[in-house]
Amino acid sequence: MNPLLANRDERGITLLVLSFAGLLFVGIIANLVFELVQARDHVITEKTNSARVLVKVLEEQAVDSVFAVDLAMQTTIKAVQMVPRGPAESKRLVNELLDSSIDNLPFIRAIWLLDADGKMIHDSQKLPGAYNLSDRAYFKIHRDHPDHGTHIEGPIISKLGVPFISFSRRINRRDGSFGGVIVAALEPKYLRRFYDSVKVGKDGMVALVRTDGVLMLRMPAANMVEGKRFTFFPNFEATPPPPDAGSYTADSSIDQIRRLYFYQRVSGRPLVVVVGLGEKELLADWYSMARAYIAVSLGFLMLLGGLSYLALRELHKRHGLNQALHNSDDALKAAQQLALIGSWRLDLVARSGQWSQQMYRLLGLPLADQPPPLDVFLQRIHPDDRHLVESAVRHGMNWSGELRSNPALGPQRYFHSRSTGVHDAAGNVTALMGTLQDVTERRQADEKLELAARVFACTRDGIVVTDAASTIVAVNAAFERITQYSEADVVGRNIRVLRSNVHDIDFYRQLWDTIARDGHWRGEIWNRRKNGEVFPEWLTVSAVSSPEHGTAGYVGVFTDLSDITEANEQLQFMGNHDPLTRLPNRSLLNDRLAQAIETAHQGQRAIAVLLLNIDRLQRVNDSIGHDAGDLLLREMAQRLLLRLHPGDTLARIGSDEFVLVLSHVDDNDDVNAAAQQMLDTVAAPCQLLGHEVVVTGSVGIALFPLDGITAGDLIRNADTALSHVKNSGRNSFRYFTSEMNTRALHWMALEHRLRNALGRAEFSLFYQPQVRLADKQMCGAEALIRWRSAELGMISPAEFIPLAEDSGLIIEIGEWVIRTACMQNKAWQNAGLRPLPVAVNVSAHQIAAGTLPAIVKSALFDSGMEARFLAIELTESVLMQEAELAMAQIAELRGMGVAVALDDFGTGFSSLSYLSRFALDKLKIDQSFVRNITDDAKSAAIAKATIALAHGLGITVVAEGVETREQLDYLDGAGCDEVQGYFFSRPVPAAEFVALLVAGGTPSA
Repeated sequence: MNPLLANRDERGITLLVLSFAGLLFVGIIANLVFELVQARDHVITEKTNSARVLVKVLEEQAVDSVFAVDLAMQTTIKAVQMVPRGPAESKRLVNELLDSSIDNLPFIRAIWLLDADGKMIHDSQKLPGAYNLSDRAYFKIHRDHPDHGTHIEGPIISKLGVPFISFSRRINRRDGSFGGVIVAALEPKYLRRFYDSVKVGKDGMVALVRTDGVLMLRMPAANMVEGKRFTFFPNFEATPPPPDAGSYTADSSIDQIRRLYFYQRVSGRPLVVVVGLGEKELLADWYSMARAYIAVSLGFLMLLGGLSYLALRELHKRHGLNQALHNSDDALKAAQQLALIGSWRLDLVARSGQWSQQMYRLLGLPLADQPPPLDVFLQRIHPDDRHLVESAVRHGMNWSGELRSNPALGPQRYFHSRSTGVHDAAGNVTALMGTLQDVTERRQADEKLELAARVFACTRDGIVVTDAASTIVAVNAAFERITQYSEADVVGRNIRVLRSNVHDIDFYRQLWDTIARDGHWRGEIWNRRKNGEVFPEWLTVSAVSSPEHGTAGYVGVFTDLSDITEANEQLQFMGNHDPLTRLPNRSLLNDRLAQAIETAHQGQRAIAVLLLNIDRLQRVNDSIGHDAGDLLLREMAQRLLLRLHPGDTLARIGSDEFVLVLSHVDDNDDVNAAAQQMLDTVAAPCQLLGHEVVVTGSVGIALFPLDGITAGDLIRNADTALSHVKNSGRNSFRYFTSEMNTRALHWMALEHRLRNALGRAEFSLFYQPQVRLADKQMCGAEALIRWRSAELGMISPAEFIPLAEDSGLIIEIGEWVIRTACMQNKAWQNAGLRPLPVAVNVSAHQIAAGTLPAIVKSALFDSGMEARFLAIELTESVLMQEAELAMAQIAELRGMGVAVALDDFGTGFSSLSYLSRFALDKLKIDQSFVRNITDDAKSAAIAKATIALAHGLGITVVAEGVETREQLDYLDGAGCDEVQGYFFSRPVPAAEFVALLVAGGTPSA
């Protein structure tokens, strides 16, 4: 053959082979590019839809959580406003309401009630101490903005250093004025656990953001970021604001990771839910698929190259064989690298092997000319998986399975390994060859899907998913529990299977119109369980859609409101009734009394309001226990109810007070009979916990329209009449009179002036000298308080001291007396006058407060006076009422060096046991005995017995009220130690008492 022709044919065939191979190559590459682009778009669309659904679910969870908190706060506010103020049962009821409010809200740490001054008056945590939260921003917002609804703020650091997110609402008084704030402290850990359970990849994040861009909560957590504003979060305060939902790509200034962010503004709340997916992780599945596609395509290309090589070998006489092999090897390496697949071969006879470069990369080993021994490979595998490899090598068998990397040598990775035996001509296995592929990302994706399925299955709210035609495609376990329908019952059926007959067709038409317009609907709806029972639920329906594909389906999330509705009815009853006796409380009483007044006014009839007090109920509580006291109150309520006439009302308005409203009164005989019947009913013996108890009652009566024309006037005037019954000995009834009101108004005016007396410096101390009979020398003085009112002039201590004790002002006034007496006595001593002890009287209220020793110590320290120049005088009633407290404080006072005297001895019980138990320095005989000591044998005998008794116990005796020489001589002869009274000096101001001190001897009679 002509060489030129042969060469030409060779070139033609070569060109034909190359052209065919080129066309196939271009076709494979074009198909690969097309498939990868399509797959990439599909992956992005799928991830975007998943993220939108996730954001929607998180937004619905946030809405439901905020709604649940808001509903609990509003319910609690209504309940608290209906609970009467004052009695211990009411306080306990409020605490039970707070506990009940958070029982079904595990994410709420505590609920607090703040009064109008910011003081915490109720706390479900029952924290020790007192707290004032008026400095909190939420308190100021509610105080200054009456129309401000639920306020969300956080994270906040509490007074105890604990972070929380606050939900708060304003509490209004009945007149609309500011009454305080209710605060629910949301536990950030709850949201962290929930957000942390939503796996969005190692570069992903979930955040709860305020609408002004301030970060409230972020998972994964980062230091010092919560509470700060970040520009890469949506800011709805910007102009113009962004849409309520959307997505964008941004670099995080927190961790510098670029993400695709999806956000959804929480409907009706200043919150935004944000989900960020790492841009690299977003396409991780696509990269894996791309590597697999490229590997397959490269396989075809290698096959094509091989066929081309065979054809060209015949034409070119094996020209370019080495180059083809080199190219093939490079392609294989590239394919393995893209697909994260490494290949290996192990010669079982020579114990040598071959590794691809990707094997080294997968196992984190440096490239080497010779592969490492099998032991090195095994070290890179998890210890628990090594036996799988060893068994395959030992038996030379085919094997396929999953291996884990050694966690001690780096992050945990997952590999899929395949191996097969290579046989010789005799059929013996002489070598093993196989692949190792990194499947970590695929496994993580599977775990994310599994987690999403668990969240769907485990949430407490019912979830139903439908397609675009409202055909149910999936439900969770909570749906089955609430509706009683199993998944098999409803999947494939239309959502209308749950409809009840409560709502008409217009309701459902508006529901679907709202979803079509807004993308969601939220509200209360009544549905039907499988057994036919109709029940209320709080439902949120959201359309699942995208701009590219339109509406793909709907997700419904609902909460069963049956228990909440029943609880509201119970709260309504509790708000109008006393929880102990089940009688109407003050609120319901006012309503019924107002109705009775209106009816009586129209019919020109009379109404009687009888206010009953159970006398000395506290004695029952103290002696038998509060359980017995509660039983007594229930027994009295039942007895009185049995005698109640139709149309009348019996209510309990206080711990020991009942009110009977007689709506049909003809004359006073009817009222008298009812009042006496109440007294007789109360006085009948009761069997309480094995004890027979007899109590009495006191009744105050007010008549309509004679004593008042409103419910408040009648109850108030009946209470005034009741006070007069108590002051007159109890166990009777009395009608209200205008004179009672006049006296009450006088006491109110006097108390008002008394409260301002200290600030206006209207108090002063007078001093009455005490004389030692042995040498007739002044040995001390008693400080006595006097009040000169700017409006009323000098007011008797007998009038204002009881008022001070009743109002609690005696604590503050008593401290002023102690401090003033110490300062004055020290001033006399500093002036060079003879030092004498000064005695100060204290009341039972000061002892009960438990602060007397501390006040005395402070007064002595501030004045610089020695303790031996101060004496504290207590009455017998103090020792009887506060025995244990008095004993401890007397011991502490005497330990300081302060003397303690028992005043007015003989006017009380004069119990010898108290004299023996209490360490006393002086005993003062009351002036009522001294006044008649020379004329009345009994008074004289009591005085002598008292002196003998005191001396027997080593106690100094002081006689009060000595006014005549005869009284003085008698006491001197009876052995009395000291005296005081008008015979020597009346009580005088401090300036006049100086003259007595200067005289230094016996005051002149």
